[in-house]
Amino acid sequence: MAEYSWLLILIGGPFILGLLLALGMRQRRLSRYEREARDRATDRIYHEE
Repeated sequence: MAEYSWLLILIGGPFILGLLLALGMRQRRLSRYEREARDRATDRIYHEE
């Protein structure tokens, strides 16, 4: 029984860790209004120079 516990830890641990990292790295999509505000701010910065 102890062998199965170690097998589960050795295989399942990295899988769960990778899954959590992948979920944490996902980016939230910007709404239309947020995209427009970002684009306006970017244009303002580039036109100031």
